[in-house]
Amino acid sequence: MAKIALLSVAAVLWLTASAALAQKRTSEELAQSAQFNEYAARRAKLMAMYARGLVVLHGRSSPATLREFGFKQDANFYYFTGLSSQPSGILVLDGVRKQSILFVPAEATAHGRVARGVSLQPGEASARAYGLSQVLDWSKFVPYIQSRMRDGVKELYIDEPRRAEMTGVPEPLWPIANEKELWRRSLLHGFPGVQVISANEAIQRMRWTKSPSEVAVLRRVARASAGALMTAIGAVSPGTSQRQVEVGVVSSCIKASGDGISFWPLAMTGPNAHRDAIRRLFFDYRRVDRPMKTGELVRVDIGCTLGHYEGDVGRTVPVSGKFSPEQREVWDVLVAAYQKGLSVLRAGASVVDVMEASHQEVVRLQPSVRSDYARRALAILASMARRDAWHVHGVGIDAGERSFDELEVGNVLAFEPQFSVGDDAYYLEDMILVTDNGHEVLTKGLPYSSSEIEDAVAGTFLRSTSAPPATASRQ
Repeated sequence: MAKIALLSVAAVLWLTASAALAQKRTSEELAQSAQFNEYAARRAKLMAMYARGLVVLHGRSSPATLREFGFKQDANFYYFTGLSSQPSGILVLDGVRKQSILFVPAEATAHGRVARGVSLQPGEASARAYGLSQVLDWSKFVPYIQSRMRDGVKELYIDEPRRAEMTGVPEPLWPIANEKELWRRSLLHGFPGVQVISANEAIQRMRWTKSPSEVAVLRRVARASAGALMTAIGAVSPGTSQRQVEVGVVSSCIKASGDGISFWPLAMTGPNAHRDAIRRLFFDYRRVDRPMKTGELVRVDIGCTLGHYEGDVGRTVPVSGKFSPEQREVWDVLVAAYQKGLSVLRAGASVVDVMEASHQEVVRLQPSVRSDYARRALAILASMARRDAWHVHGVGIDAGERSFDELEVGNVLAFEPQFSVGDDAYYLEDMILVTDNGHEVLTKGLPYSSSEIEDAVAGTFLRSTSAPPATASRQ
Protein backbone atom coordinates (compact mmCIF):
# COMPACT_ATOMS: atom_id res chain seq x y z
CA MET A 1 0.00 0.00 0.00
CA ALA A 2 2.83 2.36 0.91
CA LYS A 3 4.48 1.52 -2.45
CA ILE A 4 1.28 2.44 -4.30
CA ALA A 5 1.04 5.70 -2.37
CA LEU A 6 4.65 6.54 -3.16
CA LEU A 7 4.15 5.72 -6.82
CA SER A 8 1.03 7.90 -6.87
CA VAL A 9 2.93 10.81 -5.35
CA ALA A 10 5.76 10.30 -7.82
CA ALA A 11 3.29 10.23 -10.69
CA VAL A 12 1.68 13.44 -9.52
CA LEU A 13 5.07 15.13 -9.15
CA TRP A 14 6.13 13.90 -12.60
CA LEU A 15 2.91 15.17 -14.18
CA THR A 16 3.23 18.51 -12.39
CA ALA A 17 6.85 18.89 -13.49
CA SER A 18 5.97 17.89 -17.04
CA ALA A 19 3.14 20.40 -17.15
CA ALA A 20 5.41 23.13 -15.79
CA LEU A 21 8.10 22.26 -18.34
CA ALA A 22 5.55 22.24 -21.14
CA GLN A 23 4.23 25.60 -19.96
CA LYS A 24 7.78 26.98 -19.84
CA ARG A 25 8.50 25.69 -23.33
CA THR A 26 5.25 27.15 -24.59
CA SER A 27 6.01 30.56 -23.06
CA GLU A 28 9.56 30.46 -24.47
CA GLU A 29 8.24 29.48 -27.89
CA LEU A 30 5.67 32.28 -27.75
CA ALA A 31 8.36 34.79 -26.74
CA GLN A 32 10.63 33.60 -29.53
CA SER A 33 7.75 33.73 -31.98
CA ALA A 34 6.93 37.32 -30.95
CA GLN A 35 10.58 38.26 -31.28
CA PHE A 36 10.90 36.86 -34.79
CA ASN A 37 7.59 38.46 -35.74
CA GLU A 38 9.25 41.79 -34.94
CA TYR A 39 12.19 41.01 -37.23
CA ALA A 40 9.73 39.96 -39.96
CA ALA A 41 7.85 43.25 -39.57
CA ARG A 42 11.10 45.18 -39.97
CA ARG A 43 11.94 43.26 -43.12
CA ALA A 44 8.48 43.88 -44.57
CA LYS A 45 8.79 47.61 -43.86
CA LEU A 46 12.17 47.83 -45.59
CA MET A 47 10.97 45.80 -48.58
CA ALA A 48 8.03 48.18 -49.00
CA MET A 49 10.49 51.08 -49.29
CA TYR A 50 12.48 49.32 -52.02
CA ALA A 51 9.73 47.52 -53.91
CA ARG A 52 11.57 47.61 -57.25
CA GLY A 53 14.78 45.94 -56.17
CA LEU A 54 16.64 43.70 -53.74
CA VAL A 55 18.05 44.74 -50.38
CA VAL A 56 21.22 42.69 -49.88
CA LEU A 57 22.71 42.72 -46.36
CA HIS A 58 25.82 40.81 -45.35
CA GLY A 59 26.46 39.43 -41.87
CA ARG A 60 29.83 39.44 -40.19
CA SER A 61 32.31 37.30 -42.11
CA SER A 62 35.13 36.67 -39.65
CA PRO A 63 35.03 34.78 -36.36
CA ALA A 64 35.69 36.68 -33.16
CA THR A 65 39.39 37.28 -32.64
CA LEU A 66 41.18 36.10 -29.53
CA ARG A 67 41.19 39.76 -28.38
CA GLU A 68 37.38 40.10 -28.50
CA PHE A 69 35.12 39.00 -25.66
CA GLY A 70 32.63 37.45 -28.13
CA PHE A 71 31.27 37.37 -31.66
CA LYS A 72 29.67 40.72 -32.51
CA GLN A 73 27.25 40.30 -35.40
CA ASP A 74 26.89 43.01 -38.03
CA ALA A 75 24.35 45.40 -36.50
CA ASN A 76 22.06 45.79 -39.51
CA PHE A 77 22.08 42.06 -40.29
CA TYR A 78 21.12 41.36 -36.67
CA TYR A 79 18.44 44.07 -36.69
CA PHE A 80 16.60 42.38 -39.55
CA THR A 81 17.21 38.71 -38.65
CA GLY A 82 17.88 38.33 -34.92
CA LEU A 83 20.65 35.89 -35.87
CA SER A 84 23.45 36.80 -33.50
CA SER A 85 25.86 33.97 -34.32
CA GLN A 86 25.36 33.24 -38.03
CA PRO A 87 28.67 33.82 -39.85
CA SER A 88 28.78 35.19 -43.40
CA GLY A 89 25.02 35.14 -43.87
CA ILE A 90 23.57 37.05 -46.82
CA LEU A 91 20.03 38.34 -46.35
CA VAL A 92 18.14 39.19 -49.54
CA LEU A 93 14.91 41.13 -49.20
CA ASP A 94 13.15 40.77 -52.53
CA GLY A 95 10.93 43.82 -52.75
CA VAL A 96 9.20 42.58 -55.91
CA ARG A 97 8.29 39.12 -54.62
CA LYS A 98 8.02 40.21 -50.96
CA GLN A 99 10.31 37.40 -49.84
CA SER A 100 13.10 37.21 -47.26
CA ILE A 101 15.79 34.76 -48.31
CA LEU A 102 18.86 33.90 -46.25
CA PHE A 103 21.94 32.37 -47.92
CA VAL A 104 24.33 30.58 -45.56
CA PRO A 105 27.68 28.80 -45.94
CA ALA A 106 27.73 25.05 -45.40
CA GLU A 107 30.24 25.41 -42.59
CA ALA A 108 32.24 28.00 -40.69
CA THR A 109 35.92 27.93 -39.85
CA ALA A 110 37.82 29.40 -36.92
CA HIS A 111 41.61 29.43 -36.72
CA GLY A 112 41.87 27.02 -39.64
CA ARG A 113 39.43 24.43 -38.29
CA VAL A 114 35.77 23.73 -39.03
CA ALA A 115 33.38 24.94 -36.32
CA ARG A 116 30.49 22.50 -36.49
CA GLY A 117 26.92 23.47 -35.69
CA VAL A 118 27.52 27.20 -36.13
CA SER A 119 25.91 27.88 -39.50
CA LEU A 120 22.17 27.31 -40.04
CA GLN A 121 21.16 24.29 -42.06
CA PRO A 122 19.52 25.23 -45.38
CA GLY A 123 15.93 24.09 -45.68
CA GLU A 124 12.35 24.60 -44.64
CA ALA A 125 12.90 23.87 -40.94
CA SER A 126 15.39 26.74 -40.54
CA ALA A 127 13.20 29.09 -42.57
CA ARG A 128 10.16 28.29 -40.45
CA ALA A 129 12.10 28.63 -37.17
CA TYR A 130 13.29 32.13 -38.02
CA GLY A 131 10.31 33.45 -39.97
CA LEU A 132 12.10 33.56 -43.32
CA SER A 133 10.76 32.67 -46.77
CA GLN A 134 13.74 30.43 -47.49
CA VAL A 135 17.14 29.46 -46.12
CA LEU A 136 19.39 28.41 -48.98
CA ASP A 137 22.96 27.27 -49.42
CA TRP A 138 25.48 29.98 -50.25
CA SER A 139 26.16 28.45 -53.64
CA LYS A 140 22.69 29.51 -54.79
CA PHE A 141 23.21 33.24 -54.11
CA VAL A 142 24.90 34.18 -57.40
CA PRO A 143 22.43 32.20 -59.58
CA TYR A 144 19.54 33.79 -57.66
CA ILE A 145 20.74 37.35 -58.29
CA GLN A 146 21.47 36.54 -61.95
CA SER A 147 17.98 35.10 -62.34
CA ARG A 148 16.35 38.16 -60.79
CA MET A 149 18.41 40.41 -63.09
CA ARG A 150 17.07 38.47 -66.08
CA ASP A 151 13.59 39.14 -64.67
CA GLY A 152 14.34 42.86 -64.94
CA VAL A 153 15.55 43.66 -61.43
CA LYS A 154 18.50 46.02 -61.76
CA GLU A 155 18.79 47.62 -58.31
CA LEU A 156 20.65 46.17 -55.33
CA TYR A 157 20.39 48.12 -52.07
CA ILE A 158 23.07 47.86 -49.41
CA ASP A 159 24.00 49.46 -46.10
CA GLU A 160 27.04 51.56 -45.23
CA PRO A 161 29.10 52.27 -42.11
CA ARG A 162 27.95 55.16 -39.91
CA ARG A 163 31.16 57.04 -40.68
CA ALA A 164 33.74 56.82 -43.47
CA GLU A 165 36.28 54.06 -42.87
CA MET A 166 39.80 53.50 -44.16
CA THR A 167 40.22 51.01 -47.00
CA GLY A 168 43.87 50.25 -46.14
CA VAL A 169 45.26 50.92 -49.64
CA PRO A 170 45.52 53.81 -52.10
CA GLU A 171 43.23 53.96 -55.13
CA PRO A 172 42.77 52.22 -57.51
CA LEU A 173 43.64 49.10 -55.50
CA TRP A 174 40.77 47.11 -54.04
CA PRO A 175 40.23 47.63 -50.31
CA ILE A 176 41.82 45.27 -47.83
CA ALA A 177 39.73 46.74 -44.99
CA ASN A 178 36.19 48.15 -44.62
CA GLU A 179 33.79 45.23 -45.15
CA LYS A 180 30.92 47.42 -46.38
CA GLU A 181 33.03 48.86 -49.19
CA LEU A 182 34.37 45.39 -50.06
CA TRP A 183 30.78 44.14 -50.29
CA ARG A 184 29.76 47.02 -52.57
CA ARG A 185 32.67 46.44 -54.94
CA SER A 186 32.12 42.68 -54.88
CA LEU A 187 28.50 43.11 -56.02
CA LEU A 188 29.49 45.52 -58.79
CA HIS A 189 32.18 43.12 -59.96
CA GLY A 190 30.01 40.00 -59.73
CA PHE A 191 26.91 41.44 -61.39
CA PRO A 192 27.85 43.74 -64.28
CA GLY A 193 25.04 46.12 -65.20
CA VAL A 194 23.48 46.20 -61.75
CA GLN A 195 23.03 49.45 -59.80
CA VAL A 196 24.28 49.27 -56.23
CA ILE A 197 22.46 51.92 -54.17
CA SER A 198 22.68 52.85 -50.51
CA ALA A 199 19.67 52.05 -48.30
CA ASN A 200 21.49 53.42 -45.27
CA GLU A 201 19.21 56.41 -44.68
CA ALA A 202 16.10 54.24 -44.43
CA ILE A 203 17.79 51.60 -42.26
CA GLN A 204 19.23 54.14 -39.83
CA ARG A 205 15.88 55.92 -39.55
CA MET A 206 14.24 52.63 -38.63
CA ARG A 207 16.87 51.95 -35.98
CA TRP A 208 16.56 55.51 -34.58
CA THR A 209 13.16 54.70 -33.06
CA LYS A 210 13.15 51.71 -30.72
CA SER A 211 10.36 49.19 -30.21
CA PRO A 212 9.05 48.40 -26.69
CA SER A 213 11.13 45.21 -26.63
CA GLU A 214 14.27 47.16 -27.53
CA VAL A 215 13.55 49.76 -24.85
CA ALA A 216 13.16 46.97 -22.28
CA VAL A 217 16.63 45.64 -23.12
CA LEU A 218 18.14 49.13 -23.14
CA ARG A 219 16.78 49.79 -19.65
CA ARG A 220 18.79 46.81 -18.40
CA VAL A 221 21.82 47.95 -20.41
CA ALA A 222 21.55 51.42 -18.85
CA ARG A 223 21.35 50.01 -15.30
CA ALA A 224 24.46 47.91 -15.84
CA SER A 225 26.29 50.82 -17.49
CA ALA A 226 25.41 53.24 -14.67
CA GLY A 227 26.73 50.75 -12.10
CA ALA A 228 29.96 50.30 -14.06
CA LEU A 229 30.40 54.08 -14.27
CA MET A 230 30.12 54.34 -10.48
CA THR A 231 32.77 51.63 -10.17
CA ALA A 232 35.09 53.64 -12.43
CA ILE A 233 34.50 56.91 -10.56
CA GLY A 234 35.32 55.18 -7.28
CA ALA A 235 38.59 53.85 -8.69
CA VAL A 236 39.98 57.25 -9.73
CA SER A 237 42.94 58.39 -7.59
CA PRO A 238 46.41 59.92 -8.03
CA GLY A 239 48.98 57.39 -9.26
CA THR A 240 46.36 54.96 -10.55
CA SER A 241 46.78 54.21 -14.24
CA GLN A 242 44.03 54.76 -16.79
CA ARG A 243 44.04 51.02 -17.55
CA GLN A 244 43.48 50.11 -13.90
CA VAL A 245 40.28 52.15 -13.86
CA GLU A 246 39.20 50.77 -17.23
CA VAL A 247 39.61 47.12 -16.26
CA GLY A 248 37.31 47.67 -13.28
CA VAL A 249 34.58 48.66 -15.74
CA VAL A 250 34.97 45.36 -17.60
CA SER A 251 34.55 43.41 -14.38
CA SER A 252 31.55 45.51 -13.29
CA CYS A 253 29.73 45.04 -16.60
CA ILE A 254 30.04 41.27 -16.37
CA LYS A 255 29.13 41.14 -12.67
CA ALA A 256 25.97 43.15 -13.45
CA SER A 257 24.77 40.22 -15.61
CA GLY A 258 25.99 42.00 -18.69
CA ASP A 259 27.57 40.17 -21.60
CA GLY A 260 30.61 42.43 -21.71
CA ILE A 261 31.60 45.96 -22.67
CA SER A 262 30.19 48.07 -25.50
CA PHE A 263 33.69 49.33 -26.27
CA TRP A 264 36.96 49.33 -24.41
CA PRO A 265 36.32 51.84 -21.58
CA LEU A 266 37.91 55.28 -21.63
CA ALA A 267 39.44 56.76 -18.49
CA MET A 268 41.46 59.51 -20.14
CA THR A 269 43.31 61.96 -17.91
CA GLY A 270 44.50 65.51 -18.49
CA PRO A 271 45.48 66.22 -22.11
CA ASN A 272 44.73 62.57 -23.01
CA ALA A 273 41.02 63.44 -22.71
CA HIS A 274 41.13 65.94 -25.58
CA ARG A 275 39.37 64.82 -28.76
CA ASP A 276 42.53 64.68 -30.86
CA ALA A 277 44.28 62.55 -28.24
CA ILE A 278 41.30 60.19 -28.05
CA ARG A 279 41.47 59.69 -31.82
CA ARG A 280 45.16 58.85 -31.53
CA LEU A 281 44.63 56.21 -28.85
CA PHE A 282 43.10 53.87 -31.47
CA PHE A 283 46.55 53.66 -33.06
CA ASP A 284 48.57 53.28 -29.85
CA TYR A 285 49.58 49.90 -28.40
CA ARG A 286 48.96 51.04 -24.81
CA ARG A 287 46.04 53.33 -25.67
CA VAL A 288 48.08 56.29 -24.34
CA ASP A 289 47.96 54.78 -20.85
CA ARG A 290 49.50 56.90 -18.10
CA PRO A 291 49.23 57.40 -14.32
CA MET A 292 46.64 59.91 -13.14
CA LYS A 293 47.98 63.11 -11.62
CA THR A 294 46.63 65.37 -8.88
CA GLY A 295 44.88 68.41 -10.35
CA GLU A 296 43.89 66.65 -13.57
CA LEU A 297 40.40 65.78 -14.75
CA VAL A 298 39.42 62.34 -16.05
CA ARG A 299 37.01 61.70 -18.90
CA VAL A 300 35.24 58.47 -17.95
CA ASP A 301 33.31 57.18 -20.98
CA ILE A 302 32.00 53.62 -20.71
CA GLY A 303 29.19 51.25 -21.63
CA CYS A 304 28.04 47.69 -20.95
CA THR A 305 26.48 45.38 -23.51
CA LEU A 306 23.61 43.01 -22.80
CA GLY A 307 21.30 41.08 -25.11
CA HIS A 308 23.13 42.45 -28.19
CA TYR A 309 22.43 46.08 -27.23
CA GLU A 310 25.05 48.52 -26.00
CA GLY A 311 25.25 51.34 -23.47
CA ASP A 312 27.12 54.64 -23.41
CA VAL A 313 27.46 56.94 -20.37
CA GLY A 314 30.09 59.16 -18.81
CA ARG A 315 31.22 61.88 -16.43
CA THR A 316 34.20 64.15 -15.73
CA VAL A 317 36.00 63.27 -12.48
CA PRO A 318 38.76 65.10 -10.56
CA VAL A 319 41.77 62.85 -9.94
CA SER A 320 42.36 64.29 -6.46
CA GLY A 321 38.72 63.76 -5.53
CA LYS A 322 38.10 67.53 -5.45
CA PHE A 323 37.55 70.00 -8.25
CA SER A 324 39.56 73.19 -8.03
CA PRO A 325 37.37 76.29 -7.46
CA GLU A 326 37.86 77.21 -11.14
CA GLN A 327 37.00 73.71 -12.40
CA ARG A 328 33.98 73.64 -10.11
CA GLU A 329 32.65 76.85 -11.67
CA VAL A 330 32.94 75.44 -15.18
CA TRP A 331 31.52 72.02 -14.38
CA ASP A 332 28.45 73.34 -12.59
CA VAL A 333 27.65 75.69 -15.46
CA LEU A 334 28.02 72.80 -17.90
CA VAL A 335 25.61 70.70 -15.82
CA ALA A 336 23.09 73.55 -15.60
CA ALA A 337 23.25 74.05 -19.37
CA TYR A 338 22.99 70.30 -19.97
CA GLN A 339 19.84 70.08 -17.87
CA LYS A 340 18.42 73.13 -19.64
CA GLY A 341 18.76 71.15 -22.86
CA LEU A 342 17.05 68.18 -21.22
CA SER A 343 14.14 70.43 -20.25
CA VAL A 344 13.13 70.82 -23.92
CA LEU A 345 13.88 67.22 -24.93
CA ARG A 346 10.52 65.73 -25.94
CA ALA A 347 8.66 64.31 -28.94
CA GLY A 348 7.98 67.02 -31.49
CA ALA A 349 11.09 69.00 -30.55
CA SER A 350 14.32 68.73 -32.49
CA VAL A 351 17.89 67.90 -31.57
CA VAL A 352 18.72 71.46 -32.62
CA ASP A 353 16.22 72.77 -30.03
CA VAL A 354 18.01 70.80 -27.32
CA MET A 355 21.45 72.04 -28.37
CA GLU A 356 20.26 75.64 -28.65
CA ALA A 357 18.67 75.58 -25.18
CA SER A 358 21.95 74.37 -23.69
CA HIS A 359 23.96 76.94 -25.64
CA GLN A 360 21.72 79.82 -24.56
CA GLU A 361 22.03 78.78 -20.92
CA VAL A 362 25.83 78.93 -21.20
CA VAL A 363 25.56 82.42 -22.68
CA ARG A 364 23.19 83.47 -19.88
CA LEU A 365 25.49 82.15 -17.15
CA GLN A 366 28.77 83.47 -18.57
CA PRO A 367 28.64 86.76 -16.60
CA SER A 368 28.15 84.88 -13.32
CA VAL A 369 31.54 83.15 -13.24
CA ARG A 370 34.39 84.81 -11.33
CA SER A 371 37.68 83.24 -12.42
CA ASP A 372 39.60 84.04 -15.60
CA TYR A 373 39.84 80.28 -16.20
CA ALA A 374 36.05 79.85 -16.11
CA ARG A 375 35.49 82.91 -18.32
CA ARG A 376 37.96 81.52 -20.87
CA ALA A 377 36.38 78.04 -20.71
CA LEU A 378 32.83 79.28 -21.22
CA ALA A 379 33.93 81.57 -24.05
CA ILE A 380 35.35 78.49 -25.80
CA LEU A 381 32.16 76.50 -25.19
CA ALA A 382 29.91 79.35 -26.37
CA SER A 383 31.94 79.81 -29.56
CA MET A 384 31.86 76.15 -30.63
CA ALA A 385 29.53 74.79 -33.31
CA ARG A 386 26.42 73.46 -31.58
CA ARG A 387 26.84 69.89 -32.86
CA ASP A 388 30.46 69.78 -31.70
CA ALA A 389 29.78 71.14 -28.23
CA TRP A 390 26.42 69.41 -27.58
CA HIS A 391 26.73 66.14 -29.43
CA VAL A 392 23.73 63.79 -29.75
CA HIS A 393 23.79 60.26 -31.15
CA GLY A 394 21.54 57.23 -31.07
CA VAL A 395 22.12 54.24 -28.79
CA GLY A 396 20.97 50.70 -29.54
CA ILE A 397 22.60 47.64 -31.09
CA ASP A 398 25.61 49.92 -31.45
CA ALA A 399 26.70 52.27 -28.67
CA GLY A 400 27.03 54.98 -31.30
CA GLU A 401 24.19 55.08 -33.82
CA ARG A 402 23.05 57.80 -36.15
CA SER A 403 20.60 60.37 -34.81
CA PHE A 404 18.06 62.41 -36.76
CA ASP A 405 16.94 65.94 -36.04
CA GLU A 406 13.28 65.25 -35.29
CA LEU A 407 12.54 63.63 -31.93
CA GLU A 408 9.76 61.08 -31.53
CA VAL A 409 8.56 58.65 -28.89
CA GLY A 410 10.88 55.64 -28.73
CA ASN A 411 14.12 57.41 -29.62
CA VAL A 412 16.98 56.36 -27.34
CA LEU A 413 19.87 58.77 -27.50
CA ALA A 414 23.04 59.86 -25.79
CA PHE A 415 23.41 63.57 -25.06
CA GLU A 416 27.11 64.34 -24.53
CA PRO A 417 28.48 67.86 -24.21
CA GLN A 418 32.26 68.00 -24.43
CA PHE A 419 34.96 70.65 -24.80
CA SER A 420 38.49 71.46 -23.63
CA VAL A 421 40.31 74.38 -22.05
CA GLY A 422 44.04 74.17 -21.47
CA ASP A 423 44.86 70.64 -20.27
CA ASP A 424 41.34 70.09 -18.95
CA ALA A 425 38.59 68.32 -20.90
CA TYR A 426 34.95 68.39 -19.78
CA TYR A 427 32.51 65.66 -20.71
CA LEU A 428 29.04 64.49 -19.58
CA GLU A 429 26.77 61.80 -21.03
CA ASP A 430 23.53 59.95 -20.27
CA MET A 431 21.27 57.51 -22.11
CA ILE A 432 17.85 59.12 -22.60
CA LEU A 433 14.51 57.78 -23.83
CA VAL A 434 11.96 60.06 -25.53
CA THR A 435 8.57 59.26 -23.95
CA ASP A 436 4.92 60.22 -24.37
CA ASN A 437 5.24 62.95 -21.75
CA GLY A 438 8.77 64.17 -22.32
CA HIS A 439 11.86 62.09 -21.66
CA GLU A 440 13.34 59.63 -19.20
CA VAL A 441 17.00 59.41 -18.25
CA LEU A 442 17.73 55.67 -18.38
CA THR A 443 21.14 55.90 -16.68
CA LYS A 444 19.57 56.70 -13.32
CA GLY A 445 21.16 57.34 -9.97
CA LEU A 446 24.33 59.07 -11.16
CA PRO A 447 26.02 62.19 -9.79
CA TYR A 448 25.71 65.51 -11.62
CA SER A 449 26.91 68.48 -9.59
CA SER A 450 30.54 68.96 -8.61
CA SER A 451 29.77 68.11 -4.97
CA GLU A 452 27.91 64.93 -6.00
CA ILE A 453 30.85 63.78 -8.11
CA GLU A 454 33.25 64.48 -5.25
CA ASP A 455 31.02 62.38 -2.99
CA ALA A 456 31.05 59.59 -5.59
CA VAL A 457 34.86 59.57 -5.63
CA ALA A 458 34.85 59.43 -1.83
CA GLY A 459 32.26 56.64 -1.83
CA THR A 460 29.67 58.70 0.08
CA PHE A 461 27.28 59.49 -2.80
CA LEU A 462 23.85 57.92 -2.25
CA ARG A 463 22.47 56.64 -5.54
CA SER A 464 18.80 57.09 -6.37
CA THR A 465 16.88 55.39 -9.17
CA SER A 466 14.58 58.40 -9.57
CA ALA A 467 14.95 60.98 -12.30
CA PRO A 468 17.89 63.39 -11.87
CA PRO A 469 17.01 66.57 -10.00
CA ALA A 470 17.00 69.82 -11.91
CA THR A 471 20.12 71.80 -11.10
CA ALA A 472 19.30 75.24 -9.78
CA SER A 473 20.16 77.86 -12.37
CA ARG A 474 22.98 80.16 -11.28
CA GLN A 475 22.03 83.79 -10.96
